[in-house]
Amino acid sequence: MIPDRVLIKISGEAISGKDELFSSDIAIKICNEIKNVIDLGISVLVVVGGGNIIRGRDFINGGVISRETADSIGMLATIMNGLFLKELFQKIGIDSEIVKSHHNPENLSSKNKLLIFVGGLGYPYFSTDTVSVIAALLYKCDIILKATKSNGIYDKDPLLFQDAKFIENLTYEQAIKDNIQIMDQTAFSIIGSNKRIPIYVFSLKEENCFVKALNKTIKMSIVN
Repeated sequence: MIPDRVLIKISGEAISGKDELFSSDIAIKICNEIKNVIDLGISVLVVVGGGNIIRGRDFINGGVISRETADSIGMLATIMNGLFLKELFQKIGIDSEIVKSHHNPENLSSKNKLLIFVGGLGYPYFSTDTVSVIAALLYKCDIILKATKSNGIYDKDPLLFQDAKFIENLTYEQAIKDNIQIMDQTAFSIIGSNKRIPIYVFSLKEENCFVKALNKTIKMSIVN
């Protein structure tokens, strides 16, 4: 069964290029692939990270700045990325709206608009993973599609560890117990204790990746 509404989570790095914070070529390709989902009659929400501009944990681990400051800068970075995406969606004929933490889902100006979530929750200590699951719950999404650099969930980062093991099916409880890093623990805890929206993790590098991911999720859920 085709879902009515999906949330797509992409990283900030996904819209950057070599030696450039924003790559219009890469980002417009992603926007067109998301448009393919919209063309199926599916309502789409997008949460974008800010890692192309700042990766807060790099500064925190180095003791350069505090967690509060790093997270605040990161929230501003997601706003910049969201505005960039909104402009590109406009160029391909997709009407979109920037959504911040205080936005009331009952007061949407148009339910047909693509929604781009930026600015985090307005407070430090919360990741864009947590924003994704909260938005998915509030807006009653049927599934969360998380586009990554790898082709699914592993017990550790497959880009760093050659012995990383692929995990075909995973519950929220197991993700928390085994400290699986595909999403942070807060995100898993929130969604696991509320409506258990399936999460499907896939590679952003594959052509038409969002529609292909949807086709697979009609048959199965990776996290449930």
